[in-house]
Amino acid sequence: MSKRNRQDFEKLKTSEELLLVINHNNNNMEEKAKKKKLVSLQREEIFSDDICFEIISMIDDSWFILNNCSLISKQFFNVIKERSKLFIKFKKKFTEKRIELFTKSQFMNSIVNVKFSKRLFDSIEKPTFITEMKQLTSLDISNNRIGDEGVKFISEMKQLISLGIYNNGIGDEGVKSIIEMKRLTSLGIGGNQIGDEGAKSISEMKQLTSLDINNNQTGDEGVKFICEMKQLTSLTIYNNRIGDEGAKSISEMKQLTSLNISENRIGDEGAIFISELKQLTSLDICYNRIGDKEAKFICEMKQLKSLDIGGNQIGDEGVKFISEMTRLTSLDIFKKNW
Repeated sequence: MSKRNRQDFEKLKTSEELLLVINHNNNNMEEKAKKKKLVSLQREEIFSDDICFEIISMIDDSWFILNNCSLISKQFFNVIKERSKLFIKFKKKFTEKRIELFTKSQFMNSIVNVKFSKRLFDSIEKPTFITEMKQLTSLDISNNRIGDEGVKFISEMKQLISLGIYNNGIGDEGVKSIIEMKRLTSLGIGGNQIGDEGAKSISEMKQLTSLDINNNQTGDEGVKFICEMKQLTSLTIYNNRIGDEGAKSISEMKQLTSLNISENRIGDEGAIFISELKQLTSLDICYNRIGDKEAKFICEMKQLKSLDIGGNQIGDEGVKFISEMTRLTSLDIFKKNW
């Protein structure tokens, strides 16, 4: 424990079921104690709050913490509620009753990270309860078909620093809501319907350091706007409509350390442009139009530690070049069976 900063909050993983029942169980425990006229531990603090939290921090099983430690005493319950950072993963479909129970949970203000499984909401209005989690900093609501209207509710959460909103039917109009989230540093918005105009809007988010805009409708024109984001260090833009001209724009992003530009239309000239990114440590350029000649340029990127160049037109000569990349720790050169 000496290596831990006791002022930092512990991240605890739990389920929504626990959140809904713990408060009820705790109240039942108090009632039984009163009826039996026992000396309740809730009135007697054996340890300081700091010691209680240190005890809790030594337990890695958060299910055990919430289902057992929270019932030891009112003091333990409060320490968990006030000092813990909860990571919740929702797996069951939401009903009005479940939403009502959840919003009454005493752990609402302890939740900092939430991930929703796919297709949990019947209507756009259902996700609105998420905005009541005032301490939430990370949200993944991918695959829930919330659309441009649903994004409006999410954009009210100005405290978010990480947002995953993949595969939700979001277009250029929805992006206008997202760009109002000024604290976001990481945005995953792949699998939507974002074109060049949406890319232009996203480029206004000067605070972003990580952007995933895969599987959209962004072409070379949209990439020009993305390349204005000089603070980005990680860019995932695979399966769009990017050709050699777009690769030329990306080659100007000298701050990038990670780039995934696979499944686009990058050919001979584009590969040469990408090879100019000498600071990259991770590159995925699979399923483009790269041959042996272009592979030679890619192989001159001596700083690369991870390279995926499969699904191109690389023969024996290209493989020979790649074999000379001695600093690689991860290499994929094979065609994948999707």
